[in-house]
Formats: sequence, C-alpha cells, structure tokens
Amino acid sequence: MKTQVLISALLLALGATTAHAQAAPGSTDPEYTYRVTTDAAGGYRVTVTSFNGPFHYRDVPLLPRNCSGSAGSPVTSAAEMLLFVQPSGPIHAEFHVPMSSGGSGCEIAGEFDLKALDRPPSTNEIDPEMPPQGGHKPRMMELPDGINDLRAADPVQIGRNLVNWGDYMTLSASHATVRRSGVCYFPYRYITLNAGPGTAEGTSNSLRRNGVNGPLLAFDDLPALRPMSATTVSGQVGLPSGLSTIVLEADAPAYLSESSEYNNLRSVIVNVQGSCY
Repeated sequence: MKTQVLISALLLALGATTAHAQAAPGSTDPEYTYRVTTDAAGGYRVTVTSFNGPFHYRDVPLLPRNCSGSAGSPVTSAAEMLLFVQPSGPIHAEFHVPMSSGGSGCEIAGEFDLKALDRPPSTNEIDPEMPPQGGHKPRMMELPDGINDLRAADPVQIGRNLVNWGDYMTLSASHATVRRSGVCYFPYRYITLNAGPGTAEGTSNSLRRNGVNGPLLAFDDLPALRPMSATTVSGQVGLPSGLSTIVLEADAPAYLSESSEYNNLRSVIVNVQGSCY
C-alpha cells in the first residue's frame, strides 16, 4: 500500500533534526500557498502559509485600492505578495489581488508584518519594479477548497519510548528533562502526514491531556504539505505522576476541508512512575 510504504520510509525522520520530510521547493516550485475568501460582510480576506516552515497568516483583510465604480470580482489567479526586508525590524508583507473592473490599477490589498521567527525563503525573484526597496515576489500557489487528509503516522516518541498511537507506555520520572512543581517534562516527536491527493495549507496540531477538551499540553504549527508528504513535529510535554492519556488532534483549529475528519484524533496512554517534584 502506497501510504504504508511512505510511512515506513518517514520513520527515519523521528531521529532527524530537520522539520520537514517533504522535499524542499525547487527553483520553479511554489514557496507559499494562498486562499482568498469572502467574509460575512461581503469583504475579502486572504490566508497565506508556506512550504518552508510554519508560516501562518490567516484572514488578513483585503481592502479596495484605486477603484472607481463597481470593482467587479477579484482575479485571484493573478494575486502576488511582496516581501520587504528592512535594515532593522520585522519583514513587511503586502498582498495584492487585481479586480476584474473598477479602472486601471483597481485591486484589493492587505499588509502585515512577519512574526519574529519567520523568514522568507532565500531564493526569491527580485521585483523589478521596486529593487531599491528590497521588494521580493515569492512564488505562490492558489489553493481552492481541495481534498487533503491530515493524520498522525505511527509511531510516536515520548521521552525515551517509541510506541504506536493507541498503545501504552511507561516513563520514569528520573528520565524527565525537567521536574518542577509536580510536573515531569519529556520531549516528544511524531509525524503528520497529508495522505490526500490535494495540497494542504499550513495548519496546527494540539496535544491535550485526558480528552479533546482537556488541558492543553502543546500547540504546534505545521507547514503546507504536498500530497503524500509529511512533516516531523517535536516539542516538550509536561505530565504529572501516574496515568495520563495524551490526545492528539490534527488540524485542531479546523482550518482544512478534509476528505475525512474522523482520523484526526490519536491518543497514547502514558504512565509516569516516580516523583515529579
């Protein structure tokens, strides 16, 4: 089975330091995904995510510029994003979508600053219209509501233990990286796979204790994922002594329209033995 072969090959990613199991974009591959939507008031918004890391900018308002009369409808296939690397401070982004009417230069546009840890890919086309300002045009892929299917692949690693989702593991409190105020902290690592035929925009997974509405243990952003590709998720989870059920929810904010929403939940039972003080 194709999916099982891929999952077996991706198990090596659990021990790797890189975040992605999918191939890095080539010179002509898209670097970002985008999706333009309408809101309840009839306005437009855009969501932008990246293949290169957890680059998430959701529901950025797009406002009319240089329009007279009826602006028509957005020509989303002609959208572009400009990134401006400043000598200091955050990288600034502008997203532009031309409109079908409303005069020359009529468009809807929005602006945002990149979060501190976000960096654009190093291989961008220089915008010939604005070279002095350092503007760059990333290569983008428009994502309509497509078919994708996120799921967590076996196995999951917590502390020194490696088991399949649905199994049981015992951890020694003495192996915790930190013990503080009755909580033992252990590293975790697992693989999230896009098993669907469509590209999945970037989203987030959550880990909770003892149920989907239980205390939040971790919230991990994911990059955009091509069909049949995956990313390795890692972090640190804090557990008390005794039994806990760690529940993973893929696409926890329900950003994606998936072919199956029934395989987003996985869990593992963890028994922490010893004192976490």
